[in-house]
Amino acid sequence: MDHQQLLKTFRKKLLSDCSTSLISCDYGLDDIKKIIPHREPFLLIDHISGIDLENEIICGSKNCPANDPVFAGHFPDFPAYPGTLQAEAVGQMGICLCYFLANRTTTIPSRQKTQRVRATKLLGAHFLEPVVPGSLMKLVSRRLQADAYFETYIGQVIVDQKICSIGIGEICVL
Repeated sequence: MDHQQLLKTFRKKLLSDCSTSLISCDYGLDDIKKIIPHREPFLLIDHISGIDLENEIICGSKNCPANDPVFAGHFPDFPAYPGTLQAEAVGQMGICLCYFLANRTTTIPSRQKTQRVRATKLLGAHFLEPVVPGSLMKLVSRRLQADAYFETYIGQVIVDQKICSIGIGEICVL
């Protein structure tokens, strides 16, 4: 699989419009915490809004309030949400998708044990547009491949229908 070609292709093309073929859902922070190990201040997903098990796609969002401390230092004269945190957010969305695909479900039981996962590689990323204070980042992730040990995901950060960043990463489910 040519990761650089995928990054180039999806710089201008949405992975999903998050409206067709997705099963609509409304999972917030409490639900997300049941399936991934991340916690504040490093939990970078606020909401999961749609899942497509057949096409292996998930959609959600992250609000970037103007008072988020990250904007104070990145950068004082032109605040922008850091690209590394954008990559982490779509990675966390991929980990959520990993849970749904592994369990072949779109539901989260009330007593779900979080997955043990580890990011192993960032295979590439492009940062195209700044995410400014007050933005609502739409997060889309799609599984590219999986084997017995590793899974590879591609993800996009979209604000106001503009693709702000795209990345491909690999995880290992422990």
